[in-house]
Amino acid sequence: MRIGAHLTVALSLVSWACSKPSTPEGAGGVLVSSGGRSTADGGGAEGGRPPVGGSHESGGGGPGASGGALPKPEPRYHPPSGFEDCTHAEVTADCEGGWCKLPPSCFVMGSSEDEWQRGKSTENQVAVTLTHRLEVQEKELTRAEWESLTQMPPPGPDNCTDPNCPVAMVSWWDAVHAANLLSTRESLPACYEPVGCTGTLGKDLECTGVQETAAKVYECEGYRLPTRAEAEYAAKAGTISTFYSGDITPFQDTTVCNPDPALDLIGWYCGNSGGKAHSGGELQSNGFGLYDLIGNLGEWNNDQQHFSSSVGGENPGGEVERGSERFRFSPQYDDYNFIARTANLLSGPWNTRGIRTGFRLVRTLDPNP
Repeated sequence: MRIGAHLTVALSLVSWACSKPSTPEGAGGVLVSSGGRSTADGGGAEGGRPPVGGSHESGGGGPGASGGALPKPEPRYHPPSGFEDCTHAEVTADCEGGWCKLPPSCFVMGSSEDEWQRGKSTENQVAVTLTHRLEVQEKELTRAEWESLTQMPPPGPDNCTDPNCPVAMVSWWDAVHAANLLSTRESLPACYEPVGCTGTLGKDLECTGVQETAAKVYECEGYRLPTRAEAEYAAKAGTISTFYSGDITPFQDTTVCNPDPALDLIGWYCGNSGGKAHSGGELQSNGFGLYDLIGNLGEWNNDQQHFSSSVGGENPGGEVERGSERFRFSPQYDDYNFIARTANLLSGPWNTRGIRTGFRLVRTLDPNP
């Protein structure tokens, strides 16, 4: 019985002590965005929420900047020009018990060259083919699910304490240990082998490295974090607009929180969140039936950050690797609309814990198609 159902297995996780230590990587609290801005996601302090207002009267810079009505958001659909040979699978919501099944497909990663605030060296458009079916958590892992899975109290966030709120204050190490726990409970192989671990899960757990249990996590049958390619595929759901609800609204003044009609529909950001996280599923889902992949909490990914565009091709990335800088998909509930762009790249050191970061789990359904 998976997360979302009544859990009957109690697992004691007071501390983790792993073997085979390797060279420790650096730690810190800076999340790096390819769009030209860094966002701090340190401990429990709120801090740094952008001021709201002024955008409709700032003049220049895009729709709405002169005080006119903002256009109604309309999504644009695959394929982008030049990628007509990349055939996207049919997008349907095939969800049950808090999990959604996604088909194998070709899709285009990255953003068009005219997208406002895009990362010029990290968002080149490339065709990607994912050859496996994928099972994705419908919502970010909740505080209740964390407690049931780990038998430990949820560490955060302090500004959203309902059991259905997403769990936060979790490091990359906490996320992969939780993935291994779910795999063990479901009699599936673990996808991660952390080494040199000390401390307590959800509090101060740190490891010096991680061994690979398969050449790529795509080949692991257990639960894991999504790769960069899988996260973008799941979030876009067959669209090529900035968000799956439509394109971004550009503004001249990027020092204040500007409203964005498309983002308002699907994601919690500085313009609509009230400066706090929200329970999953309160805004519109995408075509795959997934919620909050854009906005609310940032979500840890499997892959190491390389500060470059995807190589494209078949099942790109997927190696666990040894670098500490890890992808963190989606922005946070108090960030700007341009940080929330689907193709934007965020990352942080794997020891980082913050009230704005959580995770959701995935599983390869046919690792050898």
